[in-house]
Amino acid sequence: MIKTKKSVYRQIYKPVIALCICASSVSASAAIISDNSERRIQIRHGSSATDSTSNAYITPARNYGSQSNSYSGGATILSEGRSGSNSLGGDSMQGLIQQKQREFNFDSGLSIEESKRVITNKVTPRYNTTYNTGNNNFGNNSYNDFTSMDFNTWLNSNSYRAGQVANYQRYLSSRVGAQNVPPLSQLLTTARSWDKCGYEPYQLPPQELWANIVPTLQLYSQLKNQGILPANTEIRSVYRSPGLNDCAGGANGSKHMTAGAMDIWVPEYESSPWQLSRMQDSLCEFWQYQGQSHNFGLGLYSTGAIHLDTDGYRKWGFNHASSSSACRY
Repeated sequence: MIKTKKSVYRQIYKPVIALCICASSVSASAAIISDNSERRIQIRHGSSATDSTSNAYITPARNYGSQSNSYSGGATILSEGRSGSNSLGGDSMQGLIQQKQREFNFDSGLSIEESKRVITNKVTPRYNTTYNTGNNNFGNNSYNDFTSMDFNTWLNSNSYRAGQVANYQRYLSSRVGAQNVPPLSQLLTTARSWDKCGYEPYQLPPQELWANIVPTLQLYSQLKNQGILPANTEIRSVYRSPGLNDCAGGANGSKHMTAGAMDIWVPEYESSPWQLSRMQDSLCEFWQYQGQSHNFGLGLYSTGAIHLDTDGYRKWGFNHASSSSACRY
């Protein structure tokens, strides 16, 4: 009897349990929407177990605020799709590939556009980058501008110095005539290697040596007046202190140390060897026939530099020897 009742109860409970399970199996739907200025994502799941054809795929987001309803590359919608009605016209994987391609093209175009907007501001150098040829070999006319400017700076840096230089100029004018006194920016030059040797580019010789340059200036003026030296001849070294002369590679008995010698050059002849050769020949001829009366010392160098002094009748070349002189008389 008891077994029969249990069997009946079991038959009643089973339909009730099944009914509860069916009632609890209510189809669910979840949607997550995240919306900002750049991206919109929407996810939907099928609402019934029979909707086995549901797929999730990506469709282009639309700019709902514009009239053209154009594509916005930063917004993506993930929505429900059904076979046969896929808005991308293919399966979801193909649509995903197409969507990513669109986003790539948009990002590339945006990068190019942003690059065009970049503005590069040029920075002005804080330093003067103009190359100055003042200390180079004397083959450039800009040397004249350099020496003039630098000489004025040197001269005006000391009031006592400026007064002494003025006295020197008056002294020379009284001996050779004002018209025969070269520019002091040339007459007070020391040596091209002054900077390397730690000296100044200009120096006034001691007053006890002033008289030594007078006969050399007279010879220099005569050579120019006779046309042996062109009018644009320039002086580039006169007095050197013993220390500077030694550093610059001068001879041990150089007349520059007594302020009786000068080195000259003609800038225009640097690029004209035949004119330089003609001038040297003319100097050699003058030295041969008139040099002894001037006690003319003539040095000719392959660089185009010419040494003049009036402290001994002699000639020499690159190694201070008579045999190396360009004069063959």
